[in-house]
Amino acid sequence: MHASTQRKSDPAPDTAGRKLAAVAALAGPDRLAALKDVCPDVRDLSQMTAPEIVQRHGGGLLLVEQGMPGWDQVLLMLAVDHPATAVIVVSDQLPAHMVRALMKLQAWDVLSVSAAPDDILDTAARLSDQQMPAKGSAAESVCWAFRGAVGGAGVSTLAIESAFAMARLVGPGKVCLVDLNMADGMTASFLEAIPKLDLQALSAAPERLDARLLAAWCWQHEDGVSIITAPRNPEADALASEAAVLRLLDVTCATFPYVILDMPRHMMPWTKSVLAAVDQAVIVSELTVPSLHAAADMCRDVDVLRREGSRARLVLNRMFKKKQFRTGFPVDTAEKAIERKIDVTVTSDWDAARTAVNLGKPIANVKPKSPLVKDVDHLVRLLAPDGMIEASQSLKTGRKAKA
Repeated sequence: MHASTQRKSDPAPDTAGRKLAAVAALAGPDRLAALKDVCPDVRDLSQMTAPEIVQRHGGGLLLVEQGMPGWDQVLLMLAVDHPATAVIVVSDQLPAHMVRALMKLQAWDVLSVSAAPDDILDTAARLSDQQMPAKGSAAESVCWAFRGAVGGAGVSTLAIESAFAMARLVGPGKVCLVDLNMADGMTASFLEAIPKLDLQALSAAPERLDARLLAAWCWQHEDGVSIITAPRNPEADALASEAAVLRLLDVTCATFPYVILDMPRHMMPWTKSVLAAVDQAVIVSELTVPSLHAAADMCRDVDVLRREGSRARLVLNRMFKKKQFRTGFPVDTAEKAIERKIDVTVTSDWDAARTAVNLGKPIANVKPKSPLVKDVDHLVRLLAPDGMIEASQSLKTGRKAKA
């Protein structure tokens, strides 16, 4: 994923009685002194510049303490030049754009400032075991997040249809749809899926999640899209901590090349971190004045979070067909009113959508020629990274030729 991934991991190794052979640390003198109790070779990087640290230690194991001179530059450079590096960050409040940088690394974790040397030892051992070739890599995985500017904008429908449209392009087994509406998500109901995510177990020990456990929490649709969703639970939002959600997304993005997120409209502790980290943030609205203003405000907020990332995409859903506009107003007028480009419009097809959810199928299976299906396909092709579709089509052609 362009904005992922913590490597899929095996269960945490037993570190009892073990000593860490060496650690390179950009940390203060007190922490360096404490580390010497568990590690015979502590390399002090505080006198080195960020480029020197990245050049000499990129690809290895690094401990970085927030607040040290150049700590943020080190993380940003590693994310670009050495994504295979394992990084432990010591911080109590990590900025969103730093989380975005970390999620591009192969293996990483964040420990509290109060973390003991033994905690660092355990984490370092686990991350070292993760530094192996991954099924999906930071450069290969793609993650999109769909979020509604107003309630009832049809976000779940667009996320579902986009996931299945992506699967039709890239093939089965490569796309995962994650419903982050933990308390009352509709994805399972729309697709007659089995909600298998154990949110309580995830929240209790996020670090234990690995590819094998993730597979147990996935439900596979017959069309080749994997679904991760939790059973409805009014207390779920309280369980969905930032650490739990980010770990879930890290392992998912390390396992699947393409990940679609259905996000809640209301703000969660992890909302900013996720929107800052994904490859594409899609804001869904309707063509009404209140919805447009809400969408424009949300887009601007997301743009601030993403900084160097791509700007938020604005999608207008449930549009009337052109001949049925009646009291509506043109899209270009809406763009002028909110001073924002509208990237895609999706035509409403209520009958097809109703039939699809009643049957537990994507709309494309029920009415493949629906204008909604066509518009979603256009959306997916617009958001897709350069060369992704061409590469997938070439692969399919090659397989047919061999057959």
